[in-house]
Amino acid sequence: MKQLIIFILIIILGFIVYDFYKDWDRFHAPEYHYSTEAIIDQEYHNQDVVMMYHDAITDLNSFIKLQWTANDIDVRLPEDDDLETTLAVEEYAQKLSRVTYLEQKLAQSASYKSNGWNNQQIIDFENNHSNPEEIKAFDQKSLMKELYNNHWENSQRIGAKNVLIFEIQKILIARGYDISLDGVFAKATMEALANFESKNNLFPDGKIDVLTFEALLM
Repeated sequence: MKQLIIFILIIILGFIVYDFYKDWDRFHAPEYHYSTEAIIDQEYHNQDVVMMYHDAITDLNSFIKLQWTANDIDVRLPEDDDLETTLAVEEYAQKLSRVTYLEQKLAQSASYKSNGWNNQQIIDFENNHSNPEEIKAFDQKSLMKELYNNHWENSQRIGAKNVLIFEIQKILIARGYDISLDGVFAKATMEALANFESKNNLFPDGKIDVLTFEALLM
């Protein structure tokens, strides 16, 4: 009888110790703070995004601790699959996804800046999906088209001289043609244009028409 009483007391003591441990464990959540090895751009052109990123991390950390202390759920490594745990894990995944999304945006910006980009170039890239080199090339083509619109009528006769002819000579020279860079529409420039037109399946008249001009810009 005495042994039975001792056995029962041991069991009761075990439950008490277990409950004490569970309560202690519940209200002493392991230290967890989201961390990343990614290098992020703290000087990102939109500071609201930086603030949202840090707020999202705070929200994530608070949610993890709350679920542990209030519901005894470790959303990172759940032990159960009941409805409450499943919903908590799904919400954790959403919060983590938001942190990851903002982090990738800031990390991408930091990577661009490490290659010499500035905030304006990053804005242009995000708006147009073009890198600085592509934007620069686009701007140069736009300027060339403006030159063409302003000077093409005065660039069709031998002896004409203007900035459009000068720029076209630069393009022809870059393509391997041995001509003078003087802005003068001389016979050598006309012959180079005719040769270029022939190679590009255009009528080889050596004139600066719109089709020849567009082909030169490609």
